[in-house]
Amino acid sequence: MDVAELRKRILRELDRPAVGASAGGDRRASADSARTAFNRLLNGTIAPLLIQTASILKAEGELCQVHTPSDTARIAFDSSHEDFIEFMLDTTPPAHVIGRGSLRRKGGTMVEDRIVGVGKAIEDITDEDVLAFLLPELRKILK
Repeated sequence: MDVAELRKRILRELDRPAVGASAGGDRRASADSARTAFNRLLNGTIAPLLIQTASILKAEGELCQVHTPSDTARIAFDSSHEDFIEFMLDTTPPAHVIGRGSLRRKGGTMVEDRIVGVGKAIEDITDEDVLAFLLPELRKILK
C-alpha cells in the first residue's frame, strides 16, 4: 500500500468520532449500577454461600477460609495458596460476574475464568447460578 494513502486513512480514522464517545457518562453510570448490583449479590448471596460451604467442608475435614475483601469473595484452601475459587465483577460492557477457579497440580497452576449466570443481568443471578460454577470447581480442587 502506498504510504501517502495509508497516512490519509489513518488520519481520517483518527478524526472520526469514536463510537459511543458521547456515552462516557452513560458508561460510568452503567459501571456504577453494576457495582451496586454486584455488591448486593456479593453480600446477599455469594459471601453467605461461601461461608456455608466453608463450614460444611471444615466439618468434613477440609481446611479452608473465606475472604471477602471489598469487591470479591474467595474461598481458599490450606492445601495450597494457589487453590481457590473466587467471584468478582467485570465492568467491561456488558458488565458481568466472573468466577475464577485456581488449581495447583504437579505441572503448574491452572486458572479458569468463566462468566457466572451467562446472559443474565447481575441483579438476576441466583444462588443456583453461583452453585453452577462453585460445585464443579470444588470437585476439581478436592478430588
